[in-house]
Amino acid sequence: MNVPALVERFDGFNYGYWMNCECGETTFISAADYEAQANNCRVQCAHCGTKIHFGPRVAAIRDRNDPALHSVADLAWYHTSTSPDWPSPDYAQQIADSMTGNKRDYWPSREGYLAEQSSKALHLGTYESAIENMLRRMENQGDGGSQFYLYRVALSPSRLRINTGYKDENQEIAADLCISDLDGDDLDVVRYLNVHEALGTLSLAVRPQAIAAVQSIPVPVGGLATVADSAHVRVDIERVQRAEGGLAKAMAATGAIGHMELREMQLGMRPDPEGIAKRAGKAQNRVYDSWHELLDRLGECLLPSVSAEIRGDFNDAMRHWQSANQGAEVTDFVERYTMMATLLERPRDVVDAVTAQPWRAVA
Repeated sequence: MNVPALVERFDGFNYGYWMNCECGETTFISAADYEAQANNCRVQCAHCGTKIHFGPRVAAIRDRNDPALHSVADLAWYHTSTSPDWPSPDYAQQIADSMTGNKRDYWPSREGYLAEQSSKALHLGTYESAIENMLRRMENQGDGGSQFYLYRVALSPSRLRINTGYKDENQEIAADLCISDLDGDDLDVVRYLNVHEALGTLSLAVRPQAIAAVQSIPVPVGGLATVADSAHVRVDIERVQRAEGGLAKAMAATGAIGHMELREMQLGMRPDPEGIAKRAGKAQNRVYDSWHELLDRLGECLLPSVSAEIRGDFNDAMRHWQSANQGAEVTDFVERYTMMATLLERPRDVVDAVTAQPWRAVA
């Protein structure tokens, strides 16, 4: 399939933020100050001196000359999904198959819920927003152990109906836009300010027919990982292994004591004359501390170009991968962390890998 060359954009994962002030101007805050919640989350407006309570609710567009304000079809857009054939022609059936709960779990009705969910607009964004969306889903939406796919998207070259300017997601929620909303406004594409991922960038809500073709690749991408060959990492791995071995012994000593009873003993709500519960609690804390130190070390070694804010999101996502893979050894976790880290540290190489894949027509 012949698709015209698309323009790539790389913002990286160590970006700062622009915040709106009531005076109508915007003020910059660094990634470090944002993550540290400096000055009780206050930054002085560079124009009027007012203290801005910074955060997503007052986020401004990062680039007032964002190329997406001028042309969207010339740009490469990105999306991450657990579906290997996104956008899937049988998406409605997939949703129906996943609806296993009681009828009362779906509002206003099972049929109404299915119709609403299967008619939502599709969302596209920058490479960074697609990766951050995946991290958020891993942490907050039960996808810690899911297989994800990265999609590179080409919009239809035909004339698309696009909203003027962009919607501010703090004022007009874009995540729940449905095709009927686009129909009502006679639009194919809605530009909006993303305040959830890659804060301050522009994303798109589109009808499926606006997408011409996609390229895809499963993530993590093989062959790109940089080995965390650090003596400190090896020491931290061994510390986790010792701590987990100690916990196994401590828990074996608790015998038939149930989880709740053990917890009550640790909290002093039940007697613990032999100190069994206390030793188990200390062993659990050593495991927690050793894993925390390992995550920090891996972040330092493998994500040196990533801000502390995004690194924290990445570590939280990887903790959920660990929870979803209870049988994995610490060495398996380090290998997975290393491979996933390339998505943030080597975005150009990842994009090269997906660009090498064949196009699949959609529209």
